[in-house]
Amino acid sequence: MRSRGAGCAAVLLMLLAGCGDGGDGGSGQRGEGGSKQPSASGVDGTADPAKVFTGAELSAALLPPEAVGKGAKAFEVALGLFDQGSGRGDWSTCAAGRDARGELWRMRGASAERTFRPDPGAVDEDDPFVYERLVSMPAGRAGRYLELRRELHEACGRVTVDTDAAPVEEHHEVRPLPDLGDEAVLETTRTTGGDEYDGSAHYEVELRVGGVLVIVGAGPDRALTLSSAAEAARRAGKDLYGAS
Repeated sequence: MRSRGAGCAAVLLMLLAGCGDGGDGGSGQRGEGGSKQPSASGVDGTADPAKVFTGAELSAALLPPEAVGKGAKAFEVALGLFDQGSGRGDWSTCAAGRDARGELWRMRGASAERTFRPDPGAVDEDDPFVYERLVSMPAGRAGRYLELRRELHEACGRVTVDTDAAPVEEHHEVRPLPDLGDEAVLETTRTTGGDEYDGSAHYEVELRVGGVLVIVGAGPDRALTLSSAAEAARRAGKDLYGAS
């Protein structure tokens, strides 16, 4: 049984709010309400698909504070080995996703992550902040990772999670984003049940630029999720692969 505190911590890690000032980034597709979606180019066909990067190289390609906002506060960069062992939904009760979850669990890669506060004086957990993570793998494995994430969301669209207080339900959706990087998906999570969850949608983009996974969390603001992810993808392509 998972405690409520642990569940909240996992949800908080996943639902970091993001923003960016990356401009229109190209034409993009039309989003909800007819607005243009941010876009970023990929590097497939021009980059070595076997190339991998160190944690230090990934760290240097993370967004700078000024990309988040003037005076934004940047927290310390965390380096380490990426795995699926923490946060990002609780899939353990979904039998249909067991194979995909097992394969994801075995995937490893160097990673670098950082969190920013657009308002350096913000202290409340509901205040906006930007979370970005870069992970390096061979391009084929990064593509397989995104394929498995799609399979997991489609197989386990509704998952019951035990807490000390009461069971809650996680509702998962996934949509492709054809204009971001080489491949990209927008993941939507809604949690209902108990006293703390009202079913509000929270968003996260997972995309790849070559063999670099770019993961950006942007809480309940879909537009900020997409703009932050596009800015991060453009920077990763330029700094790591020399894309123009």
